[in-house]
Order: sequence, then structure tokens, then C-alpha cells
Amino acid sequence: MKAKRFVSVLLILALSCTLLFAASAQDLYQEFSAAVENGDLDGAINSYSDLEKRLSDELSSANKSMEKAFEKNNMDLYIEARNDLRTLAGYTITKEQSDALLALIVEESPEDALADATWLYGVSQYYRPRLTLDYSASGDNYSYSYRSSVSVKPGDEVTLPDQEAIGANSNNLGQLVGWGVTKDEATYSAGQTITMPLTDQTLYAIWRNAVTFKDDVSGINETSENVSAGYEITVPAVPENGDGRVFIGWYDPTTGEFIGPEAETYTVRGNGAQFEALYASLKISNVRTLPYSTLPTNTQVTLSFNVENTGNEDFKNLEVNISSSDSDLSILTDTLYFRRLPSGGIGTVSTRVVYTGTESSREIPLTITITDGDGNTWQNDFTIMSK
Repeated sequence: MKAKRFVSVLLILALSCTLLFAASAQDLYQEFSAAVENGDLDGAINSYSDLEKRLSDELSSANKSMEKAFEKNNMDLYIEARNDLRTLAGYTITKEQSDALLALIVEESPEDALADATWLYGVSQYYRPRLTLDYSASGDNYSYSYRSSVSVKPGDEVTLPDQEAIGANSNNLGQLVGWGVTKDEATYSAGQTITMPLTDQTLYAIWRNAVTFKDDVSGINETSENVSAGYEITVPAVPENGDGRVFIGWYDPTTGEFIGPEAETYTVRGNGAQFEALYASLKISNVRTLPYSTLPTNTQVTLSFNVENTGNEDFKNLEVNISSSDSDLSILTDTLYFRRLPSGGIGTVSTRVVYTGTESSREIPLTITITDGDGNTWQNDFTIMSK
């Protein structure tokens, strides 16, 4: 029994000594500062982690002391606790310490460097790596100067702008090849997604004089480089695709320049162009007679369907005609119009029809014809059933 009591006393004494000699926030901050000064990255990280835990305890205690001293009107204790809070608030990473830690981090292996840089990003208000994009370019008759920047956690993904995102005029600047760590050569392609560097970096836009014709439908992707104003280029011929798409020409979204479908050559303006093929295309779907699944006799029924612009060109002034070769089907309004249907847009057409026949389960043919402002026509045949 005495032996057990002796062991218990030893444990209590050991615990008391641990509490008595637990490092204060001040001691841990000095330990951290010394590790930074000595170039001990692991020691600095470990010391600061211990410091954060200790700071949490001491800040909580000082705040509680201020609160209780105020309640008891003990100004001496209140001022002492407030001063403790100010002292504790000063145990943060300085800019000089942050820079010194980053210098140690970038010398590590890539995996370790990213992990430690992420830690530094979370604890230092001074570590915010910045990626600057320099779009500048100049020539005989133009000058373009612009910069933007992004600051995110190291290792996060950053998508570099392409020419469409920049909105740069290809006649003036030519084509954006990519982004370089120097002004002479592209390190990354335009639109590429990269990881945020650990340190501040500037990437320079790399431009070239070129004209490109690109068509995702036919697979055409032709570039003529080292062009200049007045240079004549052969326009590629777009083959028939047979899928209902109508090729209507070439379009440069950076300038608005348009080349008609019959053009065989193009004369370069300025430093280049980026042409993409324009197609007009429509899809008719979801033909239905609401609220009926089949047509009752001598009853006005709503006939509706969807029209989807599946091309990359906006439609204007679409005429929609609905017809049937069945004399027992009357279409009360057989011609309707869309003033505008943007690329990717879906519109709904509705009219009223009446079936005057008496035969049940009869297949009734329906033809929907759509004509655009340029005279291009799309026609689809459907079948609806009598009741």
C-alpha cells in the first residue's frame, strides 16, 4: 500500500514539474526566431507549431483576466492583462523571417518545398506569391501595354489566358503563342493550366505574326506564319459535311472580320488574324400535342416543339412553317417567327391544330420547315397519332 502511495506521489510531482517548466509563448517565440536565424527550417516549423498552441492558451487566459478584472474594477490587473495581450499579439512572423523561411523552402525538393510553402502561406501574412502577366507588345503603328496579376496558394491551379480571354486585336498584335519566363520564348501555351509558383513570377505574352484558319467540324487547322500586311493567303476549302450544318464563312472573333464561304484568298491586314469556321445549324425536337398523347376528334389541341440552335452563329429572322399532307388536320396558324435565336439557345414554338377525321390510331404526317434570313432551309418530318 505504501509503495502505491509512493508511486502516486512521484507521478504527481512529475506532472507538477512538467507544468512548472512548460515553455512560455515568449520562450517558444525566441526558440523559433533562433531557428530561423540559424537556417533550421524543420526546427522553425516545429517551434512555431508549439508556439501556436501555447499562444492559444495564454491569449485565452489573458482575455479572461481582463474580463474578470474589469468586473471587479481591478485596474492594475486589467492593465497588466491588456499588456500581456499586446505582447502575445507581437509573437508573429515578421517579413524578414518570412523571407528567410521562403529562401530555405525553395532549396528543398519539390514535394517538400510545396508542403512547407503551404504551411508558410497559412501562418505568414507576408507570404503571398504573386503571378504577374505582362501582355505588352509594340510595333510601327501600335503599342499595347497591360499587366494583370493573380495571387493564390502555392500549388493551386492557375489557367493562363488565351487570346480570346484577353480580347486582343489580332490585326494589331498577331497571335498569342503562349507565355514565357523571358520575353523571347514561350514556356507555356496560351490557355494552359499551371500550378502557382512558390515565388513571385512574371510571365510575358509571346506574340507572332500569323494567320490561322480553324474548323473543329472538318478538322481544318492551317497556320501561315511570318505574314505581314498585304500578304495573300489561300483560304482552305471546307468540305460538305452532310449533317445538316451550313457553312456560312470564316470569322475572326478578335476583330469581327468576316470572309464569305466563296472566298479563295485572303489579304492580310496588319500582323495577322485568327479565323474560325461559322456554321448555321438547327435541331427540331420534342414534338408534342398537349395535354393529349393522341389527337381527339374536333378538338383544338396545342401543338408545340423545340427549336435549338446547334451552330456557332446566331440566327436572326427565322421563319417556321408547319404543314401536313393529311387533309383532316387543320393547322390554325401555320407560320411563326423567331426574331433571334442565339448560338446554343433553345426556343419553343406553339400553335393550335384540329383533327376532323373519325379514324382512330391513324398516323398523321407533319412537316416542319425552318428558313433563316439568308434563305437556308431545314426540314424535318414527324408523325402524330389520332386517338
